[in-house]
This record gives sequence, structure tokens and C-alpha cells, in this order.
Amino acid sequence: MRMTFPLLLSLAAAATAQSPAQEIDNVAAFARLYGVVRYFYPSDAAAAFDWNRFAVYGVSQLRHARSPEALQSALTALFTPLGPGIEIGPSLSARQQGHASDASLVAWQYHGFGMSKNNGPYRAMRTNRSTDKAQQPLAVPVAGAIVNVQLTPTLNARVPLALAEREAIAKPASLGSLTTAVASVPMIGVDVRLADVVVAWNVFRHFYPYFTETGVDWDSRLRPNLQIAQRADSGRAAHRNVLRALVADARDGHGRVNDPSVARGTSPIQLRLVDGKPVVIASAEPEVRVGAVVTTINGASAIDRAAVEARLASGSNQWKNWRAMQEIIDCRPGSSVRLSLEYPLRPVSTVEIKCAATRPPREQRPDSIKELEAGIWYVDVTRTQMAAITPILPKLASARGVIFDLRGYPTDAGIGVLPYLIAQPESARWMHVAWITRPFGEVAGWDRIGWNLKPLEPRIAANRVWLTDGRAISYAESVMGYVRDEKLGTIIGGNTAGTNGNVASFDVPGGFSVVFTGMRVTRHDGQSPFHIEGVKPDIAIEPTLMGLRAGRDEVLERALAHLRSAALLKP
Repeated sequence: MRMTFPLLLSLAAAATAQSPAQEIDNVAAFARLYGVVRYFYPSDAAAAFDWNRFAVYGVSQLRHARSPEALQSALTALFTPLGPGIEIGPSLSARQQGHASDASLVAWQYHGFGMSKNNGPYRAMRTNRSTDKAQQPLAVPVAGAIVNVQLTPTLNARVPLALAEREAIAKPASLGSLTTAVASVPMIGVDVRLADVVVAWNVFRHFYPYFTETGVDWDSRLRPNLQIAQRADSGRAAHRNVLRALVADARDGHGRVNDPSVARGTSPIQLRLVDGKPVVIASAEPEVRVGAVVTTINGASAIDRAAVEARLASGSNQWKNWRAMQEIIDCRPGSSVRLSLEYPLRPVSTVEIKCAATRPPREQRPDSIKELEAGIWYVDVTRTQMAAITPILPKLASARGVIFDLRGYPTDAGIGVLPYLIAQPESARWMHVAWITRPFGEVAGWDRIGWNLKPLEPRIAANRVWLTDGRAISYAESVMGYVRDEKLGTIIGGNTAGTNGNVASFDVPGGFSVVFTGMRVTRHDGQSPFHIEGVKPDIAIEPTLMGLRAGRDEVLERALAHLRSAALLKP
């Protein structure tokens, strides 16, 4: 007998206390089916549905199912109103996967995560729908295409991946009741936290391109992340940390959780982990000196706070350390941050600094374009535009040595200088966007992309050095990938972040926005992994506490010593 929605709604109210483990099992079963239907079931009703609110509603109903039969009934009532062909039960019918292609079918096809808020190179299309006809489908859909999903050890589901026109437009009578119930679900409490995990886990499970490189078994991370949501304290910060823990599991340096309801600023200082301690490397606050060790922040241990933030950050170890140093001094504009500082031969001091909405200050460097000594030029591609570099290109071309500084995020000069360094046109394919027609990260093919740079004159053929470190991420690593793989200079400093590729983003029911990397980036051979590894320096050197306190830039000094060496600068 089909369960009506009033009866379904009464399920939670009538249930006796449910064990926390059983609640998680129920929600996990819902999660495994939710993403398959949301992204791959091609009915018109499903395409127009409010899936974020549905996630909350589904969690609220299924948490309290007390038996496999109750769970099956609740899932059936939730998903079958979206169209024909969805089956849920201990066993499924003998229907087999189809093989014959049919150009009239309706099916979802994705170029990366096509539902991204910031589409970039990503797109989604439903074949044979007027709004999608501008898109060229990857392939003709297959008649009878299905996917079977194991929801629990004793419960399975089957979802059609292609529908005939009459099936796609069908709207079961129960759809109206479901839509009304979803629209009225309370968007508060543990149900929303659990629903956020359901939504976010599914985006990563079906569209994240880096599980091979990271070695993450995403299926095994579903229940632990639901448990984090179940046990979390109330409050916005704790809610955000539920999602941050999930994104941290993906090991994606682009991965972050933004809260549009909270204005965020930063303190007028910049920190770096030096000898295991948070150390000031730049300051716009007169009372805070470069080289000071921050011991407490608002009365809490700075090292302990940094350890927590590093665990909640996503990506490589080098990037997690940089993120942690930023997070522990982030604050709300207009507020104050109280710091305890240690500096040699001085008592520990406590200062209060104001939070601003501006970027943190930069550490002391030479002018962004400068001849440091006869024939050796310095160009900071994180601070200067290509328009400022263009007039001095002849001088750089005739120089004995050029130092390009990419300790941070580049301007247009990052890509702008590369054509003046290469000797031959290049056509490396190092960006890869997946074509996806089936769930669970099953890739049908790849769209392979590169920058296709051509050399420009005057060519800078001098001895070239590039400075970089763990702050170099994304576009910065695109540039550094060229430097390494096209052999465009000696790399000095630290390992880059190990995260590249256009980002994608989505919203969850709780109002947070989640960002992640939507494409796979490799080295220029098109195969060797780049993610997590990044670009390693040819000469590794990190700033020291003593050097910072002496006002030295030890990385730049090492670059100058390299260029002055007799082996490189012969008379």
C-alpha cells in the first residue's frame, strides 16, 4: 500500500527514541539515492524540484524509520513522485541495462560539475530539452539505461538514466503533496546539518575528479561525516565546521566553505609557520614587529588554534599550514583581536589590533620591478601588471639574470611573461574536464585543454630564477607548471600548494557555499599527477626566525647567490 504524506509525516512524531547509529544508517541510505536521482534521473519534475529543501525534508522523515520496511516505505514515498521507473526494495526486477541508442531519449550529460554556480568551463545538459539544445550532447542516450544502488545491506534501488518523452513529462498524482510538504519543512537544527552533508557528499561523490590522486574512499567517509553533523553543537560556526570537516576529507586546496551571512575580514598582520610557531612575517600595525612569535590569540593558544584549523583545512600539508595561519587571524570587520607576542630580549607583550575588510599586508620585498645589481633584474609577478613589464622587456632580454617572484598569486603578468621565455610553440594538454553520463564518478571521456602558448620577442634567454612557496595555488601553479615542465628557469623556495583547475561551487540547505576543484590537472605530459604534489623547488629554502628578525629575505638572497655563481655567470 502506498504511504500517504500525512502518514509519512506522522512517522517521525510517532516514533519512539531511535538509536543514533540507526539514524545515521537511515540518512546514509537516503544520501546514496539522493544524488543519483538529483543529478541523473532525467524527468521534468526532478529537474524543476527544490532539491536543497527536499534534502532537509527527506532527512527529517527518514531519521526515525524503525525497521527496514519503514525505511523502504519512506524512501518510496519520497522518490517515486518524481516520475516513473524508480524502484526501491530488498530485491529488484529482472530488468537489464539497455544497449540500443535512441536519439529521442531524455538523459543528463555533464561537462564537469555542470550545476556549478560559477559555470566556467562546466555545463549540464538534458538531451532533447529546448533549453539545452544549444549544447552538443556527448553521445546518444541508451534506451533502458539504469543504475542499481545498494542503500543498505538489505535494501536496493534502481534509477533510470534515460526516459522516453512520455515518461519524462509524467507527473504522478503524489507530486503535488510532496512539493507542498517540502516547501513547509522547517530549515533548522540537526536535520539541516545532516542535509548539508547529504548534498555536499553527493556533489563530491559524483563529480570530484581527484579521488585517485588523493586515495580517498569517499563512500567510507559518508557515515563519519553524518556523525559529525549529528553530534555538532548548535550555532553557525559549529555548523560551518561540519562542512569544513567533509571538505577536508577531499584533500582539495580549493575546498572551502563560505558563509555569506557573516562578513569576514583579516588582521593587519600576516603569519607564517616558522620552526613550528606562528611568526609575524608582515605587519601594518606599529606595535607588532616582524619576527614576533604569536603565543595566544584572544587568550587561546595560537599553536593549538592553528592545529585545529589545519585539520579543518583541505589540501596538501603545505597549503593547510598557510590556510591555518590565515584562519587564526581572520575576524569580523570592526572587531579587535588580542595577541600575546614573544620577541627576543623583551617581555611578552599583549596588543590589541583592529580587524579590517582589506587584504593582509605583504612582507617586505624590493620594488616590484627593479635592477637589483648590474645585469640582474627582479620582477614580482604577484604585484606588477604586464603593462608595466612590457616597456622593460628589452632590458630583461639582455640581462645576465632575471628573478621572477611568484610567492603568492600572480597578476596577468604570470601568464604574460611566459611567451617571452619559451623558444618553441607548445601544445601541452594539462587540464582535463570529465564528460559524465553516469553516477559515482564514472567518466565517459575527457576534454583535454591547454594554453597553446607561442613565443614572443624579445626572448628573455638570461639565467632565470623563479621564487615560490606554499602560497602559490591554482593560476599560480599553472604558471609554475610551465616553468618546471617547459624548463623555463631554476625554482627556489618551497613546494607550491598542489591544487589547480577551475573551481566549481554549490549551495547547501544551511545557506553555506561550498567551493571545490572541478577539473583534473596533470603535468604537461598529460598523465603524471599534479594534485597534492604541486611543483617542487630545485633549491629548497625557507625563511628562518633569525633571518626574519634581521629583516632579511633569505629566499631572494639565495636566488642572487645562484645567479652570481661562477658556473652560471661566466665573463
